[in-house]
Amino acid sequence: MSQSSARNRLVLPYRVHYAPPAWREVGRMSSEAFEALQQTLARLAERSKSNDSVAGPARHRVEGHDLELLYERDPRASTLTLLAVTRVG
Repeated sequence: MSQSSARNRLVLPYRVHYAPPAWREVGRMSSEAFEALQQTLARLAERSKSNDSVAGPARHRVEGHDLELLYERDPRASTLTLLAVTRVG
């Protein structure tokens, strides 16, 4: 890819997908916890835009809501997949 095409490359918004185990836990959340989850996923997706490397599953803690997220991102497809949500505490 030439420098000019790399500079002009469109950065697509990330799509967030929920795996079935994550959906089950989301259904048990309070509305406040779900909003915190959505905000956290948006921040993780935003950070992923600047990193083109594919990494395996990663964990992230949602402070104040005792949740730990297991997620995976695919920068080529502009996708973040929430694999699981675990309550910690």
